[in-house]
Amino acid sequence: MILIPSALAFTIFYFTRKEKKVYSSESNIYTGIASGYSLSGSNKTDFFATSNAFDNLLSVIDSRDTKMDVAIALLSEHLLLKKHIPETLTWGSYDELQKLIPEALKKELVKPTLEETKKAVKAYMAKDKENAIYKLINSDNGYYSINALNKIKSSRISSSDLIKISYEANDPYICKRTIELLEEIFMLKNREIKEGQTVSALGYFETETKKAFAKLDSAERLFMEFNKSNDIINYYEQTKAVAGEREGLYAMNHNLEMERMALSSSLSKVNESIKGKTYQTLYGSDVIKERGKLSDVYNKIALSEVLDKKGEKKDQIDSLRKTASQLERKLKVSLDNLYTDSNTPNGIPTKTVLDEWFRNTIAFEQSKARLTVMDKRKAEFEAEYRKFAPLGAMLKKIERLISVSEQEYLDLLRSLNDAKLNQQNTEITAKLNVVDPPYLPLRPNASKRLVLVIVGFMVGFVLVLALIITQALINKTLMEPQRAKSIVGLPLLGVYPLLNENPYFLLKSNIRLMQQLLATIDLSVKPITIGLISTQKSEGKSTLAYLLAKELTALDYTVETHTWNNDYDFNGSLNADFSLIEFPPLDNMIIKPESFPRLNCTIMLCRANRIWTKIDKEMVNVFTKTTGNKPLFLLNGVDISFAEEYIGEVPKKRNLIRSFIKRVAKFEFGNRNSINRNAKNKNLIEEDNLINPVKKNKVSGVILFGILAGLILSTVAIYLYKNQRKEIPVKDKVVQQTIDSSSIGTSGFDNSLPVVDSAFVKESNKELQSSKQFFVIAGVFSSEANARTYMDELKKSGFANAQVISPTQKNATVRVAYDAFGTESEAKDKSNQINRKYGKNTWVYFEQ
Repeated sequence: MILIPSALAFTIFYFTRKEKKVYSSESNIYTGIASGYSLSGSNKTDFFATSNAFDNLLSVIDSRDTKMDVAIALLSEHLLLKKHIPETLTWGSYDELQKLIPEALKKELVKPTLEETKKAVKAYMAKDKENAIYKLINSDNGYYSINALNKIKSSRISSSDLIKISYEANDPYICKRTIELLEEIFMLKNREIKEGQTVSALGYFETETKKAFAKLDSAERLFMEFNKSNDIINYYEQTKAVAGEREGLYAMNHNLEMERMALSSSLSKVNESIKGKTYQTLYGSDVIKERGKLSDVYNKIALSEVLDKKGEKKDQIDSLRKTASQLERKLKVSLDNLYTDSNTPNGIPTKTVLDEWFRNTIAFEQSKARLTVMDKRKAEFEAEYRKFAPLGAMLKKIERLISVSEQEYLDLLRSLNDAKLNQQNTEITAKLNVVDPPYLPLRPNASKRLVLVIVGFMVGFVLVLALIITQALINKTLMEPQRAKSIVGLPLLGVYPLLNENPYFLLKSNIRLMQQLLATIDLSVKPITIGLISTQKSEGKSTLAYLLAKELTALDYTVETHTWNNDYDFNGSLNADFSLIEFPPLDNMIIKPESFPRLNCTIMLCRANRIWTKIDKEMVNVFTKTTGNKPLFLLNGVDISFAEEYIGEVPKKRNLIRSFIKRVAKFEFGNRNSINRNAKNKNLIEEDNLINPVKKNKVSGVILFGILAGLILSTVAIYLYKNQRKEIPVKDKVVQQTIDSSSIGTSGFDNSLPVVDSAFVKESNKELQSSKQFFVIAGVFSSEANARTYMDELKKSGFANAQVISPTQKNATVRVAYDAFGTESEAKDKSNQINRKYGKNTWVYFEQ
């Protein structure tokens, strides 16, 4: 749980040891989009329009084209440097640039001015995609590449009119200058975009306004030519006057016709009165000629009066009137000289009748003259009327054309004025102001190295924890006592750990096992027969038989061990205090109830790293029904983390951190090993401390911090961690210092020990009653060849008394000892000395 995360954290720490320093700078730009002032007054706040405007600005900043221009401008400035200038870039950056750009290429690109150099760099880059400049701009270079400029961050500050631009680089001077170039190029592009929009609109409206004005001018010229060619001053007034005069003319003509008809009738009656000689004399004289002349003069007067409405021919009319008056007097004299004393047939004096005739003739001639002129005038009015009738439609069409052209012109002129106003407004609002220019960073940013190390540790811890959890979830073995008890369904006698655990813990395991066994059986009835059974082979029955025999013998009980089969009779040989009978696996055993021995206690062994199946449960039920004995359940090969709950704490060398983690996992806060908290563990007579004295280790603060960071997750996962499966290892032909678990596994005692006769049993009982000899064990092996090889290595290392303890019928394993002693205290002292000096894990073993 700690090793892998620590290794990952150390790996990150090692590979980030040459991490480059990073400098960052930032700048704020005022846009005036939301609250700025324009020529049309204060802008109305429009959330969507404002957001859209800010998005446009940020998009221009983040665009590839903008970043490419910045990279080219920065590269051009640095190419112009003839030597290193500390205020422009650091020496490392300058040296890197010299390596990136060959001298020949630099001479080709560098021009007298910066602008010319920029154009040369841009032109060279556009040649192809294989040149050095193009590759540099599109590479992963930390200063002159688009990839490096992707570190530019731009955002709107809250709901204000400000835009924040930040950038980070390994060179503080380049960092500051990059932001400055970005602001210049970005502002220029924004202004070009804004002004380009208004210039396009302004040009369009200017062109269209000129076209509309030309169209309007053409229509007005057509209107003028039309009026001129048709003698129109004011068509509507003229047509109104013509219509009025026509009506008056027709009325006057009607009156003159009536007057003429009346005068004609009157003149006819007068002519009838003067019929005969007077009539012939009258019409044969010069009177008729004079009347004709007078009629012509009256016609001229009438015509002149009609035509001369403005009085321009007044003198001519007066002259005609004088002529008419003279002709009237002359005609009057002629009439007076004609038949002065004669009478008409009606007896009326001729003079009277001729006077009447004269008056009627004068009136008639005048009326006829007027009618003649009126007819001529009527004809003229008809022609004038016919002329004005079609002109109205044409004039209306021309006026409509002028109206449409004028409206179009006025609309375009208004739009042109708006475009000019918008252009001026854009020039004002498009100007962005840098309110907070970029600063030169003097200190690098805080390193992320520690964060990466912590994250690496946590990731490693999570991965290990996930692996443990996954293993725990898919693990279906018995694993730990509580789980095994619920699955097997038998009373739990106890647990026994792996034989390669701490020697002292094994001694405590033996003690706990004997306590649980003696508390279960009735010691008043002897002999006591204990049966050892298992559903499968390699469950550790032989090992348990040996351990029980050894511990019971140490308690001054006589013990016999037997291997059972159906043909053997136990009645004559069960004469010891305890008889341990090892039965074959239940899956290979047929039980005869009449020959099965009476058992005081039946112990069923089962490995913790196996799965309990239905057939196992069925075999146990068959055994119970057949023999009448309900076995007690012993879980063998239990992991030390689970066995501690039933046996006790393992005496190990633990530093402060491991002790703290253990207390957190088991909620053992406040638990102490002695009354005096400050008591030293040196030269204590307590057995635990003699075997494994505890030493306080100093832990560095960095490691302590890293490990404590994983405590939160470790406390959550501790239960699942305790449930992980730990298989019993099986090793052979390998020199080792730990117990070979094959003694419990594939080469267990139940397979290796043959059935012995009573003589062997008696000899074994005698050996158990012999004197004890204590060995300091260095290792346990399955193969005697491996054991002797290891013994030779110990002798070469200075342990001259190293020896091999040959296997016996009770124990098939081969042990290698550093030395042998007559007392247990001497053996323990030697064991502690070796452990402290060489860091070994020895323990004390004794034989009788």
